[in-house]
Amino acid sequence: MNSNNSENQMKIPGRSVITTLSAMGYFLDGYDLSVISVFTLVLVTYKIFQYNAFTESFVTGSALLGAFVGAVLFGHFADNIGRRYLYIFDLIFFAVFAILSAVSTNIYEMIIFRFFVGWGVGADYALSPVYTTEMYPDKKRGAGYGWVWTFWSIGAGVAFGIGYLFYLINPLTGWRWTLAIGAIPAIVTVILRTRMPESVRWDIIEPGKSKISEKNLNTVAEKIGITKEDIKAIIAEREKEETIAAGSFTALFKGEYGKRTAIIWFQWILYDLAGYGIGLYSPLILTSLGVKGSTSLLFSLIFYMPVGFLGAFGAVMLNDRMGRRPLQIIGFGGMGIAMAMFFLASSAVASVAIVVGIAAFVIDYGIGNLGPGDTMGLYAIELLPTKLRSSSMGGATGITRIASFLSAFLFPFISDTIGKPSFFFILLALMVLAFVFTIFFTPETKGLTLEEIAVASYKHVHGMPRLVMPEVKKD
Repeated sequence: MNSNNSENQMKIPGRSVITTLSAMGYFLDGYDLSVISVFTLVLVTYKIFQYNAFTESFVTGSALLGAFVGAVLFGHFADNIGRRYLYIFDLIFFAVFAILSAVSTNIYEMIIFRFFVGWGVGADYALSPVYTTEMYPDKKRGAGYGWVWTFWSIGAGVAFGIGYLFYLINPLTGWRWTLAIGAIPAIVTVILRTRMPESVRWDIIEPGKSKISEKNLNTVAEKIGITKEDIKAIIAEREKEETIAAGSFTALFKGEYGKRTAIIWFQWILYDLAGYGIGLYSPLILTSLGVKGSTSLLFSLIFYMPVGFLGAFGAVMLNDRMGRRPLQIIGFGGMGIAMAMFFLASSAVASVAIVVGIAAFVIDYGIGNLGPGDTMGLYAIELLPTKLRSSSMGGATGITRIASFLSAFLFPFISDTIGKPSFFFILLALMVLAFVFTIFFTPETKGLTLEEIAVASYKHVHGMPRLVMPEVKKD
């Protein structure tokens, strides 16, 4: 590669551009995963397609099942061939299959098209937040990821807002427009992402073979807000990773990395079992509590915007100040309180049920987004080295989307079989377990560079989880 090409390739945009274009992927994730609630509300209310409890559950969860495939595949290849090209083109799934979903003529077409929307959702989880985190200076890494995460709530809120408007105009056709509109920001973002460079941290694959020349080192370091010494540390980390095959799924489960993967997967599964069990059925849960028709969509909008957004914005402000671990503890504690309130609301008289249920949604969305909604993905990215980072995020996203699919798929069956109060009690127990698990097993990553985290050892010191740096051997 000649020097001119190298110089052009390494033109790094400002952090605001990186953050916005990555965040648009999460916006679309939030929009497309939440918009199905508009369809299911119309489906159940007006019987627009023939369906049963099985197909109702499957149409809600099919995108989550597709997200498993997209996250694992794209995560693996992003560690092998780089972030950039996949980061650009994964949003095409959103555009194409959002439109196809909108013109579905039966429940089975909707299930299939939603499955492929899920490919884009899963792929972007393995790409956008990883790309942003690798392009941010370490002291602002949590804020960078936090900004990306805030757009999920914005996307979900926009989905319910547009759904509400079209529901008022004509619910029998409005759901189609609500689904199709998601293609517009996807196409615009694909075009804008074509100007983005490769992730700097992934670009430095082997010492002496970096596309970043020594001459270019200071320029690149200054542009992304890290020092020349930081980039040298990245190169040193690459040397320690020579035995790791890029994107190796088995490497995630061996030795030190195996411990970290187990922590990421376990706590994220617990979060998604509760998060998606509540989130994807919020209009129907509200209806069961006494909120009727389009009003349930309006309330769902409020839960995401401003409540969910404000929680996520709190994470932007506090990730790098308070740390990931305390926010996660607070978040799971708050979600546990919310599940207890859902349990009480489902057994109360109508007037009390509505008040307590709405308060439960506010706590669940607000505190949940402040804590584990944000920290789950951040841990999946930070705790694994560059050669495994997208595979870690993709694998964790994939397995948790299976848990989310089961939660969405089983919600109608479980709530009909054992009753909603018992279902909410199960979710309460899961949140208590997640709260305790975080205290005794989840380490803090605040204040450490990605390279320091990669070479540290996970240990328990005085009964508490820690990332311990290796001792420097003296000559």
